Amino acid sequence: MTKREVKTQLILDTAFKVWGEDFFYNTSLSSLAESLGMTKPAIYRYFKNKGALLQAMKDDFITKYKTLLEKSNSGENMTLDELIVDYTEIPIRFFAENYHYYRFFVLFLINMNKDVELLFNEMKGENENFLSTDLLQNLGFSEIESLSISGFILSVGGFLLNQHLFTKKTFTKKEINQMGKTIRYISRYGLSGHREQTSKIEYKEVERISKIDKKDILPLNKIFTAVTEVIADKGIWNTTVDAIAEHLGMSKSSLYFYFDNKEQMIQDVVGSERDRLNELIMERIVKFESYEEQLYCIFYVMSSYFLEKPAIFTIMNWLRYQFLNKSIKPADHKLEKFSEYINLLTNTSSFNPIGFRSEQIAEGLSFILIHGLWECIGKNNSRENLKFRIRKIHELLLYGLKGNLK
Repeated sequence: MTKREVKTQLILDTAFKVWGEDFFYNTSLSSLAESLGMTKPAIYRYFKNKGALLQAMKDDFITKYKTLLEKSNSGENMTLDELIVDYTEIPIRFFAENYHYYRFFVLFLINMNKDVELLFNEMKGENENFLSTDLLQNLGFSEIESLSISGFILSVGGFLLNQHLFTKKTFTKKEINQMGKTIRYISRYGLSGHREQTSKIEYKEVERISKIDKKDILPLNKIFTAVTEVIADKGIWNTTVDAIAEHLGMSKSSLYFYFDNKEQMIQDVVGSERDRLNELIMERIVKFESYEEQLYCIFYVMSSYFLEKPAIFTIMNWLRYQFLNKSIKPADHKLEKFSEYINLLTNTSSFNPIGFRSEQIAEGLSFILIHGLWECIGKNNSRENLKFRIRKIHELLLYGLKGNLK
């Protein structure tokens, strides 16, 4: 490499680390220049502006990720266990060991790209085989089963990687090794571990009892509609009070009559929907005795609510990746009753052999369910396919892949 190329790479590497430590909220050239011991004008000798630098960071990240995937041994003759190991030992280990890249991917690239699937395809490049549905179908799974299994494994990995997303921590070598083992364990055996399913779940009956109607959904109001539509268009971080006021056709000062700031406005929207969802869940899970049925009831109520009210689902999907603002804690978003139920479950059965905290399980279940639903809805699947996906996520979470092999 020439001296210029070495310096260019140093600027890129430093930007990933410095801006990543501030969760990419602040991409100030001043802070970058200070860390490099350079002046801002000196940085402009390598990049004409900040936009060019950010684009170079994206190119650098994607190039490294593609090179990584080329090391994958994924092929037609691999077993399911080998595919899972390939996944945990290549991208998961890469992101865990280079956490600034993961923050850049989740907090910046996903936030800035409306078409997330297009971004994933750009990252994957020609590496079509990596954890692909074709490879899973070669093992005897149907197309929709393969989509469910692939999505499940990816979402488990994503959820575990997110654990330090908004802290100053990075993963230790021991934690990275444990993360790989955990993903492989959950993928194979689910959260119930080696324990066999005691009875077959009558999904149709649980769905009938858990059913919610449009009358159960909170009514739309003018501000809620504006907030959700602006978030759907711009994403949570780029949503401003100005944008919401403009969408409503009113002055910003008028909005401040009701809310102190944007964070309170969005939090109130999420909070009222969360409370209603809590009520609907708790009204229905008491009708079931087994925790398998109760867990599926929760999934079915949540997915039904989101399908009846796509606007709130859009917000929940954004929250799956990122929080509203550093000043708002993750605890403000979780379903309290859901967490209470999971706490009871983990303390009274062998549901949790790995020893996850109950609130972590609650957040993980929500993350994985929303991931699966978003994949289906984004591909305009039929209601029956969506129902199949929800059932499969429930089955995989409880018992893993061990009962699905042909």
